[in-house]
Amino acid sequence: MSDLDVLLVDDSPEAVLALAHTLGQEGCAVTPCAEPEAAIAVLQRRAVDLVLVGLGGAMHGASGPDRAEHDAGMRLLRTIKDRWPWVVVVMLTAADSVEQAVEAIRQGAFDYLPTPFGPDQVRALLQKARVKVLVQHELVELRDMVRNHVGPQLIGKSPQIQELRELIAHVAPLDCTVLLRGETGTGKELVAKIIHQNSPRADQKFLAVNSGALSEELMANELFGHEREAFTGARGLKKGIFEALDGGVLLLDEIGDMPYANQIQLLRVLQEKTIIRVGGTEEVPVDVRVLAATNRGLKDAVARGTFREDLFFRLNVFTLRIPALRDRTDDIPLFCHHFLAQYAQQYKKPVERFSDEVMDIFMAYEFPGNVRELKNVIERCVILADGQVVRRAHLPRRFAGRLPASPHAAHDTGPMPTLAEVEADYLRQVLRRVNGNKTRAAEILGIDRVSLWRKLKRLEADAAPAPTSAPTPPQGS
Repeated sequence: MSDLDVLLVDDSPEAVLALAHTLGQEGCAVTPCAEPEAAIAVLQRRAVDLVLVGLGGAMHGASGPDRAEHDAGMRLLRTIKDRWPWVVVVMLTAADSVEQAVEAIRQGAFDYLPTPFGPDQVRALLQKARVKVLVQHELVELRDMVRNHVGPQLIGKSPQIQELRELIAHVAPLDCTVLLRGETGTGKELVAKIIHQNSPRADQKFLAVNSGALSEELMANELFGHEREAFTGARGLKKGIFEALDGGVLLLDEIGDMPYANQIQLLRVLQEKTIIRVGGTEEVPVDVRVLAATNRGLKDAVARGTFREDLFFRLNVFTLRIPALRDRTDDIPLFCHHFLAQYAQQYKKPVERFSDEVMDIFMAYEFPGNVRELKNVIERCVILADGQVVRRAHLPRRFAGRLPASPHAAHDTGPMPTLAEVEADYLRQVLRRVNGNKTRAAEILGIDRVSLWRKLKRLEADAAPAPTSAPTPPQGS
């Protein structure tokens, strides 16, 4: 991302000069302010990425006890989070003010930097802050997009999602069949709704049907309807989904589970644009765009003889693959904040953010249930949360064995840190996910490269086999 625009608030000229020099060497644009009022004036004029607030100086503009100085810094923090909640705030504290720093974290500060600190500590902080700022920028863009656009939308900035958006834009206006492939919970129905929304049929109906939920007879009756007295209890003519949805879009979900006989009937609809009601002989013309979705490989089903090859080729005119959440972990923070805002409003709760440790856990978790699982987890967290912050104690039990040894653990509440084996597994997962890129891994872990290097060296030493006996000292000549 581009250089950070940093606002440095401290009344000590020496401290400001030294820190501004270090920040400048790291590519940051720094604006120093001696008083909170000056900092607020800057924020009112232009956008700022990161604010560093000193707690050790006389922030209120006059000498006073430490408590007054602390209160002035906290007031500035609260003002910033109330008026510019997307701005990342880091508190500069004295080494013996950890309790005050933790309080600042609970009030919305992203992190704290205890003094005295050197260039390495500043660089480590900036690595974490850059990731946070990037997420905040994307959240602002996401809110603007949602505010200016009505209807379902794809959340995410990952390359996979950007490519998917481009493909949807190509295929949505064309009246062709589309096959949606992806694991359970990835959002296949959402993609289908977006296609409908951006197609010439947008003002017509959309309906999703589970293709494997009914028996062969019931599925035929639901899709194609029946004639009067077609079977016992059929007292009158009933139009099926294809007739009732004429002009609209039909999503056949879990198409691989559709009974074989219904597959033959569906193939006729796609080829001839007509249906025959159960118990009837007359062809009825229908105009429905069909989308199909599956979480399994249809080619394998064709090879097993459970899915018709001709129907597969007819459905597979254009295929869209929806990526699993574990393959686009950079989108997890966007989903988290989107669902948090949604459920906080729904349940009328004051929950505003996640603790940094919870975000670390989400970034490390595989999410086998994909976006649907993440959404359900966040709904549960909002229900359980009793304040403004979602903490690890609010997570389901299945996350207990996956808690990373997080650098943010001191700011959170809940169980004690996990065993060294869990940390080792976490490190390996992160490195695999970023293809061994240690800089990116350090950003996700919230540590600097040197700390990561030390952890990896320690893991290598722990994994080395112990000698079975003491080595024999060399004999003299």
